Amino acid sequence: PNTPFPFLAGQYIDVIGPGGIRRSYSVANAPASDNQLELHIRAVQSGAMSQYWFDQAKVNDLLRIHGPLGSFFTRPLTGLHLVFLATGTGIAPVKAMLEQLATSPLDKQPLSATLYWGGRQQQDLYLDPIEWHPSLRYFPVLSRAHDDWIGARGHVQNFLLSEKSDLTNTVVYACGSDVMIQSAKAALTQEGLPT
Repeated sequence: PNTPFPFLAGQYIDVIGPGGIRRSYSVANAPASDNQLELHIRAVQSGAMSQYWFDQAKVNDLLRIHGPLGSFFTRPLTGLHLVFLATGTGIAPVKAMLEQLATSPLDKQPLSATLYWGGRQQQDLYLDPIEWHPSLRYFPVLSRAHDDWIGARGHVQNFLLSEKSDLTNTVVYACGSDVMIQSAKAALTQEGLPT
């Protein structure tokens, strides 16, 4: 617990639980001096690791972690518009990157920062992203919204495309369902997003 754990905002770790069960989780906070790691964990019905997290885990349980892992972290953003697409708990690394970005010097900031976070129902959007970055534009998008939902409907990548934004000076980071990521990549590059 007292060992420094250097990582880049957006990276993930593998948690090795009881019986050697291994699952990957994005770190949901920017690096901080307290060495805390925030994880967003979705309960998966009949999932072995979910059973541990939601039915058996106790304070002071000993778990092993492996990491940091992955190349999902921001590159230089000066002079670019930054767009995040997230679905479900794919918001976790986005939260970390936005927290990190909020503390970056002005000359390292993007021209703009926009988040499209999608879920099926309103309860899937379990956080308020506005507090992560002072000038964040945030669009919640629901694919199976109830009639009383007044926000955007559909899929995050389609809502972004419906805005008819010029994508030539934009960088997009997407995290969440593989279907969304592949669909977004194909549709956005066709509309002019640099590869």
